[in-house]
Amino acid sequence: MQGYREQGYGSTGDEADLVNIDFASEYSVNFPKILQALGISLAVSSYQSHAVMLLRSRGTALNCSVKKFVRPMGVCVSEDRLLVSTVNRIVNFKASSMSRKSVLSGEVDNIDSLASKLRDEQRDTDAFKALRTEQISAIKQCDVLFTERSSLTTGTLNTHDIAWGDDGLWVVNSSFSCLATLSSESGFTPRWRPHFISELKPQDRCHLNGMAMLDGQPKYVTTFNTQDYQDSWRTELNGTLMDVEKNEILISGLSMPHSPRCHDGKVYLCNSGEGEILCYDPKTCEKSVLCTLPGFTRGLTFYGDLMLVATSHVRSSTVVNDIPLTRAHTQRDTVCGIWIINKHNGEILSKLQFKGDVSQLYDLCIIPNSTFPEMISGDDAISAHLYEFTKEELK
Repeated sequence: MQGYREQGYGSTGDEADLVNIDFASEYSVNFPKILQALGISLAVSSYQSHAVMLLRSRGTALNCSVKKFVRPMGVCVSEDRLLVSTVNRIVNFKASSMSRKSVLSGEVDNIDSLASKLRDEQRDTDAFKALRTEQISAIKQCDVLFTERSSLTTGTLNTHDIAWGDDGLWVVNSSFSCLATLSSESGFTPRWRPHFISELKPQDRCHLNGMAMLDGQPKYVTTFNTQDYQDSWRTELNGTLMDVEKNEILISGLSMPHSPRCHDGKVYLCNSGEGEILCYDPKTCEKSVLCTLPGFTRGLTFYGDLMLVATSHVRSSTVVNDIPLTRAHTQRDTVCGIWIINKHNGEILSKLQFKGDVSQLYDLCIIPNSTFPEMISGDDAISAHLYEFTKEELK
């Protein structure tokens, strides 16, 4: 599978900007069976691999569909929308039954049957037609098709967690150390910043990264420290869980925390540098370790009694070399993968482990009511011939 190199923003269409990436994995026998039984699939982002992976089940087999993006981080599913944050954009996908039906019916199989204005001799090369045929085949196998409807260029906000709320789309703007909502007119609107951040500057001062929503509003965030100068977290770690409404620190002394989530009246979060999942009770202010995994915990979601957690390999850097996880594990014996866990006792029920080139995961979310979804972006060959419109009586 091809993915983007590190340099450059956006798709250039130049094959020189692409590299081959091995997305091979191995998984517990029951992993696809669990997804199939629940009627769900997973969207997982890997900024290191420049990809969003759709983990899908068909019978007893697991399938991974890979879509390329430039450094994707936060992913979010809400009703019929799937959003992806990239290095400088938020890309909005929407479930499109009309487009899927047009493919299933065979209407777009033969490119020569389309109006001449819908064909282009320069574009419609043999390679283009081969990609188009491949994408048509993929759509015919899916049960839900997400097509790209819009995108918003934000600049490099180093966007981490994203989520829909009552006021629209909320993002963690790590570059400016704030929470923000997005606008097509102004790019972003800063809505909240930690009390220890004195001004809005693109200096990633405390590495604000995680956001937990509650009742349509941001409720909790995680930071790497509480300092107020450029890139301070790269030399001084003192991670926190903060209450947004009160703008106060609830827990300090954490190791590179990520992915806070509200669930059943508790707050769960990844104490990433320890490989831990923590549970915090807002009523008693007590915290406990639910489980410890052999990897950098980052990416967390729930489905009923199940908790799904992503882990990444520890990596060599001036920051990560000093975290507790590196004292217990080497990069080789940490796991990059997905874990399905009993949320009540921390028991590991199933796991998937990437064995190829994928080493870093950021976020994962559940796609409900779909065991075999597919995504088509605006850059895909078939997108030129997919349409979504409202059927109204013409007058």
